[in-house]
Amino acid sequence: MKNINTKKYWDERFSSGDWEDKKGGLQTEGFAISQIKHLDIKKNFSGTLLDFGCGLGDAFTVYKKAYPKGKLIGMDISEEAIKKCQKHFGNIASFISGTEIDAPDVDIIISSNVFEHLSNDVVIAKELKKRCKELYIIVPYNENLSHSVCSEHVNSYDKHSFDEVSGKIDIKIFRSKGWGESNKDLFFKVYLKNIARFLLRKKVRKKVQQIMFRIQ
Repeated sequence: MKNINTKKYWDERFSSGDWEDKKGGLQTEGFAISQIKHLDIKKNFSGTLLDFGCGLGDAFTVYKKAYPKGKLIGMDISEEAIKKCQKHFGNIASFISGTEIDAPDVDIIISSNVFEHLSNDVVIAKELKKRCKELYIIVPYNENLSHSVCSEHVNSYDKHSFDEVSGKIDIKIFRSKGWGESNKDLFFKVYLKNIARFLLRKKVRKKVQQIMFRIQ
């Protein structure tokens, strides 16, 4: 499978406004809200937290509220994304562009819904683990790539996907909002339609499942 997730591709998506038009920010924020309760990070955390693959930074208001004493850093391969991050969230976090090779040493790295886009994902996880005490990787769980709604996804994950990465690995599987879905979207697009599907004896649509790897 050819991977379309190049730096050029993401620079164009972020600079053109396509990400915003397709509710990418809502997706990022929604995932962060869904995930925050599953992170084993204390509220009084005062170390450094890096969001690897931060996009336009919409998770940072969630992280800032959850960990007000923490030093927040965002990182993305797209320089266009980082420019917008600095403009909109530079008051609560610092931002750098680059790959895993450029990642600074920090206490915690969170990478939410990024690794399914990456070639050499296990190699990248190993590199990031060298640069932190705890690495959180959150991705879709058991996604069927042949039926995926997103052509950007090139990897599917199960409980053993990161067994090659050294360290203790804890796993959580939980349900999450889907891509670009608000609570209103879920009510009209999922819940009401599922009632109709049930009455018509059709398969109901389930909320997206995520798998979280905590590597220490």
